[in-house]
Amino acid sequence: MKLADLLQQTVARFGSLFLDFPREMSGLINDLAVENISYDELLDEVRRSRLIPEPVTSFEYAAKPVLSALTKIRSINPGLEIVCYGSSENEFASMNNAVELARLTLRTSMTGRVDVKDWRRTLDLSLDLDCKAFEEEASILLDNICENSICVSDMGGRGLKKPLTIAGYDVRIRYVEVPYHFTPLMILLRVMSRRAVSEEEIEEQVRNHVDYVRSYIYRYENRDRAYYEWAYENVPWIRSRISKEEIERLDSIIPYT
Repeated sequence: MKLADLLQQTVARFGSLFLDFPREMSGLINDLAVENISYDELLDEVRRSRLIPEPVTSFEYAAKPVLSALTKIRSINPGLEIVCYGSSENEFASMNNAVELARLTLRTSMTGRVDVKDWRRTLDLSLDLDCKAFEEEASILLDNICENSICVSDMGGRGLKKPLTIAGYDVRIRYVEVPYHFTPLMILLRVMSRRAVSEEEIEEQVRNHVDYVRSYIYRYENRDRAYYEWAYENVPWIRSRISKEEIERLDSIIPYT
């Protein structure tokens, strides 16, 4: 929602907008932007063509505010080129990996034991998938980028900066959601991407991750409130920058899960 607002405020000065949706959706996205199709028709086609893993509601959670704002964004900048630079294949591979991580989380929660070998293998696969995706996405960006472009990405977007900078582009990163602190599994993945980690490190962060899922994700209606409840109770520097009232309001601001 913050991203959709930011795009409407800034898009007038850009020549192209890159969205981190599968590139197979580019035609549908542009049809939506000029109102040739409705939002529901786009979702129907996404389901029919299997461009996004089911349930599509998971995709909608983050995508809907931006997709719903595209008509306004295009009206602000009629000449804007909208390009999707992701991959449907990578989306399905990531979903399969996420399912395996969920299975490991459930098993660890039920048994109280951390199978470090299985966790390491699955997390290594996650890093390999991210690396492959970055290479493909950077190639698409370099093939389509113009002098003044804005590129939407998740927290892994920093991986795109290096190849674009090497190609001679001035890349500036702006974080939409602040304050933010990485969750236990994200911390572990970041450390594993930089150096070898011990079995003890993996076990510690996996147990932190299981507690996060069990105590917060299962407890609250939407993932944003779950995250900020966790951050408020476990990350002191965030506690001083947000209030309990703000966190509780997330249930009414974000009604869908």
